[in-house]
Amino acid sequence: GRLHDHLGHHPEQSLTDLGWSLGTRRARHSRGAVVVARHRAELLDGLAALSRGETTPAAQRTAATPRGRTAFLLTGQGAQRLGMGRELYAASPVFAAALDEVCGHLDPELMRPLKSVLFATEDSADAALLDQTAFTQTALFALETALFRLAEHHGLVPDFLLGHSVGEVTAAHLAGVLDLPDACVLVAERGRLMQAAREGGAMAAVEAGEDAVRAALAPYGDRVAVAGVNGPRATVISGDADAVDDLTARFKAEGARVKRLPVSHAFHSPHMDEVLDEFRAIAADLTFHAPRIPIVSNVTGELATAEDLASPDYWARHIREAVRFLDGVRLLEARGVTEWLELGPDGVLSALVAESLEQPPGVVAPVLRRGRPEPEVFAAALGQSAVRGAEVHWDTVFPGARPAALPLYAFQRQRYWLDAPTTVTDAAGFGLEAADHPLLGAAVPLADRDEHVLTGRLARGTHPWLTEHTVAGTVLVPGTALLELALRAGEQLGVTTVEELTLAAPLVLPERGGVHLQVSVGTEDTDATRPVRIHARPHGDPGHDGTWTLHAYGTLSAASGTPGEQLTVWPPAGAREIDLTGAYERLTEQGYGYGPAFRNLRRLWAAGDDLCAEVALDDDQRTEARRFTLHPALLDAALHPLLPGVARDEGRPLLPFSWAGVNATATGASVLRVRLAGAAAPEAANSGSTTVALTVADGSGTPVASVAELTLRPLSADTLRAADSGTADGLLRVEWIRPDATDATADLSTWAVVGDPSGLGLPDGTVRSHAGLGELARAVDGGAPVPATVLAPHFSAPAGGRVPDTAREAAHQTLLQVQEWLADDRFADSRLVVVTRGAVATAADEDVTDLTHAPLWGLLRTAQSESPGRIQLLDLDATDAPALTAAVACGEAQVAVRSGGLVVPRLRRAVPGDGGAVSWGSGPVLVTGGTGGLGAIA
Repeated sequence: GRLHDHLGHHPEQSLTDLGWSLGTRRARHSRGAVVVARHRAELLDGLAALSRGETTPAAQRTAATPRGRTAFLLTGQGAQRLGMGRELYAASPVFAAALDEVCGHLDPELMRPLKSVLFATEDSADAALLDQTAFTQTALFALETALFRLAEHHGLVPDFLLGHSVGEVTAAHLAGVLDLPDACVLVAERGRLMQAAREGGAMAAVEAGEDAVRAALAPYGDRVAVAGVNGPRATVISGDADAVDDLTARFKAEGARVKRLPVSHAFHSPHMDEVLDEFRAIAADLTFHAPRIPIVSNVTGELATAEDLASPDYWARHIREAVRFLDGVRLLEARGVTEWLELGPDGVLSALVAESLEQPPGVVAPVLRRGRPEPEVFAAALGQSAVRGAEVHWDTVFPGARPAALPLYAFQRQRYWLDAPTTVTDAAGFGLEAADHPLLGAAVPLADRDEHVLTGRLARGTHPWLTEHTVAGTVLVPGTALLELALRAGEQLGVTTVEELTLAAPLVLPERGGVHLQVSVGTEDTDATRPVRIHARPHGDPGHDGTWTLHAYGTLSAASGTPGEQLTVWPPAGAREIDLTGAYERLTEQGYGYGPAFRNLRRLWAAGDDLCAEVALDDDQRTEARRFTLHPALLDAALHPLLPGVARDEGRPLLPFSWAGVNATATGASVLRVRLAGAAAPEAANSGSTTVALTVADGSGTPVASVAELTLRPLSADTLRAADSGTADGLLRVEWIRPDATDATADLSTWAVVGDPSGLGLPDGTVRSHAGLGELARAVDGGAPVPATVLAPHFSAPAGGRVPDTAREAAHQTLLQVQEWLADDRFADSRLVVVTRGAVATAADEDVTDLTHAPLWGLLRTAQSESPGRIQLLDLDATDAPALTAAVACGEAQVAVRSGGLVVPRLRRAVPGDGGAVSWGSGPVLVTGGTGGLGAIA
């Protein structure tokens, strides 16, 4: 608006000077716009439209997304039009000179001068020649080469070249693979021989994916082939005319759009076989060089090697095989391309790119458009590139321009209150390295040892999407975010495989302030691995003592193995789709509060024992996704099928506990296909924990990551509340409390006892008794029912023995018993209740009276953590059968009977002065510990 007013007050100002000054004397901002105008009135109209928030063909705004790399697109046959380039030839001496040079080399190869065909009058004999392949391909080559020279003259230089069919021949010349004379020979002979192929062919574009089209083609054999894969639902078929017509009729009847292409032959099909030998011989006489600009191959969809581009066989295959344009676009997007400029007569490839991208682009612009003035369209594309950050040579755009006065920037006179104080700093200014990651700010290599620390700060104001992940009412940083931190730390040092990562404590995002993060990577061990640890502490909480809490630990190693399995056949054959209607509402009932940023599960299938999930970020998260290895909200959604209420109704609420063998082979995906191996098996629903393997691919099925083993375990609401209150950062004490009212009834006919039942106080004959697990197993083999509950009393100790000796013997015998129990599949659905008396103190004034069996509680807590739901610890103070029944029926993992009632342990913060602070006395301490789980005890 201010520029519009400025021009109104300075009618004498030169538009050439104004344009040059705007391009060279203004700062670049994240948002910008370009106006193309031939005179002052058009410029004023465009500025007025922008000031009203409108856009027109001549006044365009550009995206505010970060600028990445640039690709030039080179159009193929079918986009040609009579007179293409005529207006630009008259307006631009640079374009005209480049076109004349190309035509000078092509004309000896053609039966008519190329410009006489290219610029022929309508309905003339020369005009009809443009649609003959020999002239079509040479005309496109000449036009695209001249457009490239003009863009290059103004400073636009690509990072990659992607052509479509004959467009790749142009790319080979522009990249320096072929000099101009040889390139003209190749393109002229290519057009001549393709036109000389056998008659009776046809081509058609079908609105369907490649897999669906190939399935439909199967009955036709070699009569018809896939000639081009242009988009997710844009496939070209080529072959015998009657077969093509038959297929297009079938697709049209199924509701798909089809279009017969205006070509005379069936290119990229078996119809080309007869001319390949001659074309190969012609190419063999040419001189090839290594490319100066990377070229994406139509044949493979990957970057073409120098060996490919110098091979006559490659250029013969290029005529015969399908054009894999979609694969090329996806490859370039993965390589960071955000700016797409189409050099050709229209916006054909630009439309295909827009349909194929998984993330919003910066600019997708053709430099010419059918029916619009050519100099203006080229200028608009040049301007959009400049606004997006391209280094345009403004002296060539506005030759002879001089500095002009410009209006001052308009100040926004509106006050904004910030949600949280923010400070923008430069990590290098503090002697640090920038981490370039949304969750991390800086990386610090330690001076005197081979260790690194990465730091960051999380808060609800700086990372609002994290607030949309709550469990039991607590804002919890997802376990996938901790995995992302470990992957990023490994990338910093070239150890990109997470061998293992165990989550030690939940990381809660406080309501006020935030948390400081430290990800530390230690010195390389002898096995070439490095330890990694993730700590955090509250920031901005005056009541916190600043103690760091360990939230995850593990090891990193260099990448190994294959990139991972492709998931191109999707969904898998025979998979049964699971209805996700109401899934997130059911998860809310289970205590999982997922906001829009995390509600990314789109579709789900069951395939045998596996679950196959399709997840995708919403538009608000897609731009940021490219800065992550695996966006935590996206990977977290891939785990939602494992939660109760999604793929199955039963099961306990779970959270990730440990990761193993995590390899990431690509970054920045916003759409994932994920196979969760074993997640649909019946045993996965019946166990307390769940272990699965993950195969992760992007939206096209290309491998992104793999996880050899992910274990999820139950996490109690009490643990989350304790972490939220800061308990995880201080000393804890165990407090035994009365649980909520429980059902005291139990069906004793489903119980069994192994050992002496006399101390349990159960009525005689109500419970089957066996001398040991072996005898119980033999009874089951003989036809006795498998008991749901097995009581194992541990009361009596050897008479006259020393306590250390009897404790060691009791622990050893119990260890063998529990190992036998866990290894016997017959009792997989049963629970072992280990019963002690006086082996644990539940109050400050209570003593442990059975030192022989007290160590069993430490030993069996380890067993419980490794096999949730399989073992219960029960301590008695009397032989009260109803209390015993209630204790077993309450379902708590650890419970004690005291004075006829039940008490269960809970963690609470030990505050000095409350009578519960931890203190160390002078009495004996018995320490138990395991090596390899239940493998040994010391």
